[in-house]
Amino acid sequence: MARIKGVTKDEAPEEVRAVFEEQERRYGFVSNTARVYALRPTIQKGVQAIAQGILASGLIEGGLRHLLCVRTANINGCPF
Repeated sequence: MARIKGVTKDEAPEEVRAVFEEQERRYGFVSNTARVYALRPTIQKGVQAIAQGILASGLIEGGLRHLLCVRTANINGCPF
């Protein structure tokens, strides 16, 4: 259980709800991290911009990025 109660989909502002729906489509659920970032939508937008910048740079291949995400989740004890 998360120590910080994040935003639910029903409570989320419109721009945050779009992020939640994308995560549900992709992964089948909304991550606790996204729910916490949604407490401050400007932070959520910034995190998304960083992630998109990393992807667009081409410095990390998609397959390697996926492995890094899975490994990080494993280290943190989170299902991915």
